[in-house]
Amino acid sequence: MRRTWTVLMVLLGLGLAQYENRLLVGFQESQAIFPGGGSVAFGPAKLIAEALGLGYLETTGRVYLSLGSRVAAFGINSQGADAVRLLNAYRSEGSLWVPVRELARNLELYYRNEYGASVLALRPARLLEVQRVLAGSTERYVLRFDRDVQVRILANNPPRLAMIGVRGVPDTPPASPISFSREDWGTEIYLPQGGDPPRLLFLPRQVIVERGGLSRLPRVVLDAGHGGADTGVVVGGLREKDLVLSVTQRLHSLLRQRRLEVILTRNSDRAVPLLARAQHATSAQVFISLHAAAGNRVTAFSHPEVQTLRLLEKGRELSARTPAHQRAILERFVAAPGSAARFAQRVSEGFATAGIVANTSQDAMYVLSMAGGAAILLEVGFEQLRTPQGREQVAEVLARAVFSYLGLPEARPTPNPTPAGGARP
Repeated sequence: MRRTWTVLMVLLGLGLAQYENRLLVGFQESQAIFPGGGSVAFGPAKLIAEALGLGYLETTGRVYLSLGSRVAAFGINSQGADAVRLLNAYRSEGSLWVPVRELARNLELYYRNEYGASVLALRPARLLEVQRVLAGSTERYVLRFDRDVQVRILANNPPRLAMIGVRGVPDTPPASPISFSREDWGTEIYLPQGGDPPRLLFLPRQVIVERGGLSRLPRVVLDAGHGGADTGVVVGGLREKDLVLSVTQRLHSLLRQRRLEVILTRNSDRAVPLLARAQHATSAQVFISLHAAAGNRVTAFSHPEVQTLRLLEKGRELSARTPAHQRAILERFVAAPGSAARFAQRVSEGFATAGIVANTSQDAMYVLSMAGGAAILLEVGFEQLRTPQGREQVAEVLARAVFSYLGLPEARPTPNPTPAGGARP
């Protein structure tokens, strides 16, 4: 009996040994390695990208894998023990390997270990809505998902796109120009025919399909805090949500006069999720989230870059390696280091010129955490917002700060004509 039990244990051990180095990626099977004799599983970078439809970019010293707007960046190390310790990519015999669990954490992939075999896969995603937006000669289809997804262009005209890992789609009426096709790897979406080939822009949980003229106008996003059931601070019957909306609407008008592309996160008394506000900041060269506070002081907050703004960090790493003819497009969405702090300082100086005490500060605020451009959260004292004249003054200060940051000359007032019969008094 003991001999039979021993044989069974040996057979079971041999069976498990067959699985301990297996790596299952999507529908493909590969091999995991354990550099330095450690316990951290590494998988082949290119195979993982191909099997899951991830974006892949290998440069000198770094490798990038992306899923929608999420990017996992790894330094490259040829020493196994160092690659494990630093969670870097490992180069061995001409192949590049990445730590599987760390990749899954960065890109929110599905990862588990069963009987010694590592399993890596996309998490199922759902397309929540498709919205068509016209901006001048540019047509956009905004695809909103419940998580980040990878989208690929399969055909240009009419556009046919692969939404990898997307299992659920919204219902569409029979006469809709948009249709879907379920595939083993996800879903295809068919959009109406147009005159220009589409281009893709990835934002958190969104993919924008854009065609038509490429807008060169600077984009400014104005975020009026609170809204709907969230009134914000209430002082003497005045509600924060109403005051900041009034300022952003006036500021919108001033900026539009200078032919800027200006977007309001809300233009009425409605609630806007914090995530949606933060997502708006990803495509803005200037982002202002406006709030009110008791008293008469003004504070302009920027996000501390030492705490790593995801979009800025990855964008700056890619910018240096991007061809010159494409770099100009990338740099419209990726500001230079210190841009937010400099813009906050210009806002503070603008208020000081108007005789209003203003400070600058830094805080890791979520609404600023996805920003690609100069993004600030501005708190203005109620004393400055009580009257229409005060709100007008705040809007004018902010408009001048935006023009200054973007390098636009201030509008000059139209001179009065010289009175007949002599010079001006």
